Amino acid sequence: MMFDPFDDFQSAGYLRNVFKLKDPAQIKKMEHLAFESSLEDAITLLSTCQHITYQTLLELHQLLFLDFYPWAGKDRAELVPRLAVFKGTDSDPRHTAFCPPDQIQHWASHALKLGQDQQRLRQHPGEVLGLLADAHPFLDGNGRTILLVFMELCHRAGFAIDWSRTLKDDYPSALSAEINHPSKGHLDNYLKPFLMDVSHRAQWPEVIGAIQGLDGLDKDNIRYESLDDPEVQALYQGYRSLPSCSLLILAGGRGQRMGGRDKGLIDWQGEPLVAHVHRVVRPLSDDLVISCNRNQDAYRAYADQLVGDAEVDFPGPLAGVIAGLKVARHEWVVLLACDAPLVDRTLIQDLLQVAVAGDTAAMVRQGGYWQPMFSVLPRRVLPVLEQAWAEGERSLQKALLRDKVQALECTEGDRRLSNFNSPTLLQG
Repeated sequence: MMFDPFDDFQSAGYLRNVFKLKDPAQIKKMEHLAFESSLEDAITLLSTCQHITYQTLLELHQLLFLDFYPWAGKDRAELVPRLAVFKGTDSDPRHTAFCPPDQIQHWASHALKLGQDQQRLRQHPGEVLGLLADAHPFLDGNGRTILLVFMELCHRAGFAIDWSRTLKDDYPSALSAEINHPSKGHLDNYLKPFLMDVSHRAQWPEVIGAIQGLDGLDKDNIRYESLDDPEVQALYQGYRSLPSCSLLILAGGRGQRMGGRDKGLIDWQGEPLVAHVHRVVRPLSDDLVISCNRNQDAYRAYADQLVGDAEVDFPGPLAGVIAGLKVARHEWVVLLACDAPLVDRTLIQDLLQVAVAGDTAAMVRQGGYWQPMFSVLPRRVLPVLEQAWAEGERSLQKALLRDKVQALECTEGDRRLSNFNSPTLLQG
């Protein structure tokens, strides 16, 4: 039985296609004919769109596939809101769980935002493509729709991917690895050798026709399950199933051990330290706050909101946390330093899970010592911190420990907790 989320395959054919076809070969042929007949119009739509949004993605899918799928242009959240979509079985090394329906628009919109940052796209093309693929907005036609959008984004950034050199098996493997382990650079590493000068849009139909494995993760071996199933819910553990959170990155210090330089903007491996933190945490929230007292124009590219504390002479992280909590839009706030480029999503997910489970703040504890710059705070601790400040307390750790805090124990050698706060550490 082919992918049948509507439970009417026998009467309506595969995904209720207009011809009620059931044979896979016929379906692929007719689907591709619909795609080819609308391809030039789709390229025109993208080229004339000043800013590509999630609505653009829906319109593009409708334009490409409406002749074959009457539901084209509607995402999974609208069509099958209670279904989770997977590729392969749990025993398959390429097993992929696409994002749940209620998060499709968030991830796709986030990918499009990143993709329209042209400098970032050139550095991390696989990140953008991976996020779009993870969103898997449609029941079918994802591969072609996402590919066209990605080609347009690359075109605007002044480069293209030489798809003719990619391999039918290697590309889907890299894409699956990117979805299953985001921020590890799997798809970046695969695509970068194929970067080339920008191609003319008139060449795209020929380019697309020559791509091997165009569907990628789109069609073969797709299955669905109910989101109400506890086993399916367990598969979505991690950042996809955690509550909404704000991110607060502290970048407001004097940088005394850096000779007065702004730590977050110091270069490490070709990027500012804050860029490394930003790349890891950005997909986790729609509310990223950076607390900084100088160089705000430089930090603006990495944040949704900027705050400066109200105190003079760089009074320390507690003031920055108070300022950040006042503007955070979500109840849970992840607190990180700008000079911790090795932090990963697993650590953040673990902190969030500890905090939510205990309904209290959570903080890393390493070798018996608390690490307040790796914390998750509920916004309701704000009055506690303000009272501590009013009483003359300036230690963030001591102020946080006035309230209940759950510990996330980490080993002393955990490199994720490294603070690159001196020139020696940066060079190591």
